[in-house]
Amino acid sequence: MECEEKIEKLLNIIERVANGEYERDNWRGILDSVAELFEADVAAIGENREGYVLYTKLSSYADRFEYYDPDKFKVPLWRSALGEAIKRGYIIVNDYQSYGKAVEEWRRLGLKSVIVAPFGDRNVFGSLAIGRFREGKPFSEEDGKILKSLAFIFSFIIKEDIEKRKLLERAIKDHLTKLYNRFYFEEEGRRELERAKRYGYPLSLIILDLDNFKQINDRFGHQKGDEVLIKFAEVLKKSVRKTDMPVRYGGEEFLVLLPHTHAEEAIKVAERIRKNFAGVAFRAGMEVFRLTVSAGVASCDLPEDCNLEDLLSKADKALYMAKKEGKNRTVVFSHEGIG
Repeated sequence: MECEEKIEKLLNIIERVANGEYERDNWRGILDSVAELFEADVAAIGENREGYVLYTKLSSYADRFEYYDPDKFKVPLWRSALGEAIKRGYIIVNDYQSYGKAVEEWRRLGLKSVIVAPFGDRNVFGSLAIGRFREGKPFSEEDGKILKSLAFIFSFIIKEDIEKRKLLERAIKDHLTKLYNRFYFEEEGRRELERAKRYGYPLSLIILDLDNFKQINDRFGHQKGDEVLIKFAEVLKKSVRKTDMPVRYGGEEFLVLLPHTHAEEAIKVAERIRKNFAGVAFRAGMEVFRLTVSAGVASCDLPEDCNLEDLLSKADKALYMAKKEGKNRTVVFSHEGIG
């Protein structure tokens, strides 16, 4: 690519970023142009999440990947090419297949060469990367310096986006368990019920309450109680689908809203949660203890006849019966009675 053409493409990218074009398609169009600028196959933007960079924004070339999950292809912040890039602002690896710090998933995918430029200096919060999956001319130092400049420009927008998302999460998620909170459930739950009415699909709700939880706080203190709540939240998230809504409703009470789910399926989910949690052992000093959970299930097979308050009330009545019948069980509400 001629120098003048390269400068023109670079200025075009900067102008489109300044005009907010990235908001239309999660950066895809911009990243397509970045890949074209460097005669690369793919361009990607990654975010630092707990010491790993996950590439969540990719150019169109990524559609060719048979299977791509950002979590499976995450890159260690320091034990990788990115770690070396942090020291000088970018790194060029023209033989990724034999590179000592290559991430195996990317190597297996066939990545041949890459340039990585971090967002931020000491506090790295992500990176901009380009790569080739075919043999070709090597990336140059000039390419590295240009990518570093683009990363500097992109970084302001990415950082602002991350900060906005963090503020939103604080508003809708419980600070201890990181599950959705009551406010989010009441707002989004009503919207989900409206969607169910519009499209005619069933909806179920599970209310779960940790059995004898107060005894844990009384015997071992609130710190141990918090540990139990955090662990239960982990079990809950692993036991439900991504389309379900796990919620900490208050104290030791939790909810799961399950779209496209009949009562029979919801009972299976509740039982899976109950059994998974029953297998968790906790330690307090020399003592090892386990907890159980009770669950109440209510469903709307005909959503037009339901509202969120009624669904909550029915599931709560089912939970009450589960407690009354001896705890550590699942009870479902039915119009013929609770059973």
